[in-house]
Amino acid sequence: MSNALAIATVTETLLRVLTDSLSGSGVAGAKVTATRPDDRTNLPLTGGVNVFLYQVSPNAALRNADLPTRRRNGAPVQRPQAALDLHYLITFYGEDASLDQQRLLGCVVRQLHAHPALRNSDIVSTQDSVGFLTGSNLSDQVELIRFTPINFSLEELSKLWSVFLKTDYVLSVAYQASVVLIDTDELAPATALPVLRRHVLAVPFSLTAITSIQPQSVELVSPPDSPSITLLGQNLDPADAVTFLTPGNPDPIAGTVIGGQADQSQLVVELPPGLCPGVNTVTLTSFAPPESPPGSSPHVIAQSNAAPFTLRPSITFLAASAPGQITVLIAPTPAASQQVSLLLNQMDASPPGPPQAFQLPGTADAAQPGVYNFASSYTPVGALEPVSVPPGSYLARVRVDDAESLLTQSPQNTFSGPLVTIS
Repeated sequence: MSNALAIATVTETLLRVLTDSLSGSGVAGAKVTATRPDDRTNLPLTGGVNVFLYQVSPNAALRNADLPTRRRNGAPVQRPQAALDLHYLITFYGEDASLDQQRLLGCVVRQLHAHPALRNSDIVSTQDSVGFLTGSNLSDQVELIRFTPINFSLEELSKLWSVFLKTDYVLSVAYQASVVLIDTDELAPATALPVLRRHVLAVPFSLTAITSIQPQSVELVSPPDSPSITLLGQNLDPADAVTFLTPGNPDPIAGTVIGGQADQSQLVVELPPGLCPGVNTVTLTSFAPPESPPGSSPHVIAQSNAAPFTLRPSITFLAASAPGQITVLIAPTPAASQQVSLLLNQMDASPPGPPQAFQLPGTADAAQPGVYNFASSYTPVGALEPVSVPPGSYLARVRVDDAESLLTQSPQNTFSGPLVTIS
């Protein structure tokens, strides 16, 4: 998931990547700007590259992946998500006699062909160092953002410059960035009780990468005391460095390998402290042997894909602490930027009727990390009238972003808890 700052984060990260690629051009003082091609005041006319986002279009593959988003009565079915492709026009400036434009073009094309996808480390660096991008969470998006060249015909290129830009043509190329996923800030809707058992068969591709993770959903407070995950794939070396990225924290967290297979098809990794509930990712990094002199940092020679897994929240304390209020202690502690809600499924209805489901927005207790308070009377997003939870016993689950806590089961194979009684 990513928020409304995703588009600007992609553009700023592209500027930084292209700036680093111009060192081999030999054009003195070459720089990268992001302005309109007809704004001659701010263009790098003496030598440089300009990046201009001229069009945004829906992504054909994912534009309808989240439909439907609402029921007939307007209640949300799932959190709406916009899937966008970004179209960039990259122009080149400099001295014609020394072919500055063509040298800069060669550097840009080489960079985007050799590294077509934005690296997560570059996105995190941009989010941390650019003030107007504070709060961007593009680095949490699971889908990679890839750049592919756009092949314009002479007629299309002529229309772009003469009709749209209305300025003199300069040497230019166009690229498409795909895909940027932008989520809304509203709470995801309450759901029915989860499926007890799932039977899924996954056939991985023959790639040197992490193809799957077992289990896909993990609870930190469930036994054993030090929970772990098993990475499945190819060329998984126990000597590789393991890093985790967790919601709300742009810095990677180091993990520890505690076991592996001789054929390098499996790695068992212990989950480190500091992870937040929700979708986390794990990456393996291979390093070359340290070079002389002793003490120099080893070089990265390969990095696996970022494989996602879900860290489920757990309810460690649940009580109706005061009239109209429910207090829940959640482990591990959610990040401040995450959305926390309490899902209630009615066990007994009075008067008798169909069981009801409610989703209560939560408020963090500033004095006690992990403690959240939920009011039993609330106004849903988009509704005009408040909703009150009627008295009775309820099965309780917490949802942090899109991760939900588990319910306990009775010997009769029915859900038995956690329970909370509202009077």
